[in-house]
Amino acid sequence: MPLVTATSLLPVPARCVWPLVRWNGALGDWYPGAVSMIVEGVGKGALRRLRLYDGAPVVHRLEHVSRVDDAYTYAVVEGPYPVADLLAQIRLRADGERQTALDWTATFRPLSSHPNQSAEAEAERFVRDLYDAGMARLRSLLQP
Repeated sequence: MPLVTATSLLPVPARCVWPLVRWNGALGDWYPGAVSMIVEGVGKGALRRLRLYDGAPVVHRLEHVSRVDDAYTYAVVEGPYPVADLLAQIRLRADGERQTALDWTATFRPLSSHPNQSAEAEAERFVRDLYDAGMARLRSLLQP
């Protein structure tokens, strides 16, 4: 399974970033293409339903919330993406007192009837572009 990790250094402390990225936070404000977000349930198994600008649904299922770190893991159970079995993690790490590193990681299978290196590279590029776009939108929300 391919692994994609995107990291972004954000210009504010983790306590200012966590409300935007936590499971039931403001992900709908910065997730690429999202126009709305609803969270159903609490704890493992809760669903986060996003609606994209073209009307396509994206559904995430909460798999784990860290009790120690600002981190959680979720599975994408529905969406218009060229991947299957996507398992992602969002984790914040303090980088000094005034900035935070955001790590967004995913493993997945390319969604292709003929899996090959080209399909895997295309799927990796899609996930990396999605994460890079999300981090750029998040950075823009955090600029003074």
